[in-house]
Amino acid sequence: MLINSAYFSEIIYDENRRFFDLYLTFGTNGISENHTKIYNDLIENLNGYLTKISEYIKSTYSNSEKKKADELNVIKLSLSVVEISDYNKDFDTVIICEKQYKYFGIFKKNIGVRTEIKNGRIISMERKSDTLKENKKNVLQHRL
Repeated sequence: MLINSAYFSEIIYDENRRFFDLYLTFGTNGISENHTKIYNDLIENLNGYLTKISEYIKSTYSNSEKKKADELNVIKLSLSVVEISDYNKDFDTVIICEKQYKYFGIFKKNIGVRTEIKNGRIISMERKSDTLKENKKNVLQHRL
């Protein structure tokens, strides 16, 4: 689906039919060969990225999360959003991942991480309370 200056699709990425939202953002030139190359590299290296993101999450556990570390370590990391950009000088891919766990009985808490990748290398990972909201804000800042 084409939306403004982005192509959107849902991509199934594991045997349990979990999916992520894929956004290919572009300027005036449309989708490029570079988008395709970056996407193919991402899929080829996805497990490696998810392993590094999981390790990062473990290193950022709060004191209360450390008490639940055994439970949290078993929860699979969910990939929510992948954005591939052809015009951003700082990064070419953003991955938004999260783990959700029960917090005080029926309440749930999210551990979200926004990861930026440039040329196949992770250049930054940042834990956010609302990763999707933060990603929108960062995208808008880079477009200006």
